[in-house]
Amino acid sequence: MYFQAAVLEKKNTIRIKKLKKPTNLNKGQILVKILYSSICHTQLQEIEMKRGKDNYIPHCLGHEGVGIINKIYKNCKKFKVGDKVCLTWVKSGKTLSKGNIYLDNKGKKINSGPVHTLNEYAVVDESRIYKLSNINNIRNKVLLGCAMPTTFNIFLENKIKKNTKICVLGGGGLGLSFILIAQHMGINQIYLLEKNKNKLKFLKNKFKISGFNSFQQIEKESFDLVVECTGNLKVFEKSPELVKKFGGKVIVVGNYDKKLFSKLDPWHIIEGKTLKGAWTHEISFKNKFKKLENIFKKLKTSFYFSNKVYKLNDINKAINDFKSGKVIRPLIKMI
Repeated sequence: MYFQAAVLEKKNTIRIKKLKKPTNLNKGQILVKILYSSICHTQLQEIEMKRGKDNYIPHCLGHEGVGIINKIYKNCKKFKVGDKVCLTWVKSGKTLSKGNIYLDNKGKKINSGPVHTLNEYAVVDESRIYKLSNINNIRNKVLLGCAMPTTFNIFLENKIKKNTKICVLGGGGLGLSFILIAQHMGINQIYLLEKNKNKLKFLKNKFKISGFNSFQQIEKESFDLVVECTGNLKVFEKSPELVKKFGGKVIVVGNYDKKLFSKLDPWHIIEGKTLKGAWTHEISFKNKFKKLENIFKKLKTSFYFSNKVYKLNDINKAINDFKSGKVIRPLIKMI
């Protein structure tokens, strides 16, 4: 039996290929029937070859999705056939299977990593799978695979009080995930920097927050916390200017092109400003996923997808719409 998969063949070249469905699974491998997937800016960087040399071309894509377990490896105790699951790059423990090699219908080898979701079926390592306790509105739960756990981890690792004054840089999937969770936790002093004026107007109304479309509009050293979600180096370099001296904190969430170097004024550090990432411990979401899922079911997230659902065959259109800002996140239905 063959199934369809989006395969990256070279820079900016994705083709839908027919891959042979595996019959044998190694330790740690779970065969999942993918229902929905999505794409984030990290995936765009991978497609555009901005994350360094890619030694695994051709390979499958995607690291956020939802599906149903179709087959488990021998003696698997964590999952059973029929479980509804979320697939993510955020691991829960030791990686048992580092990837899989498929064969296409012409006998050519196609590589894949421990998780890949832009395909009708996928052999995924069990450390990248989380069982869903609630399957209502399952398609929206693709967001639990990337943006949501990343921003939720900021709250888990930092003591953010309700009266914290926050500026979020970038109104994409990461920035909006942070705002949704922050408002759920009762934080109401939230500001957004978003250069797209129409998008900013929509988001200000949606979230009932204040906003800016340029740095010139923002008072310097006026925030307790800045969350940098753009992945833009110039924005990153300016972000310490916005937080207060002696206690202000910048948390960097956005991904940047490899081989870029930044110039930062050392006085930001001397004056007691802190720069850190979203993950300051080993990346693991064990015992955390259920907490996030319980929060997520209370959030309204359908607006991420702009009422659009793409088919896998339309993957390149989905990517173009994402890059042009027509959707915050493209939602892709596999079957």
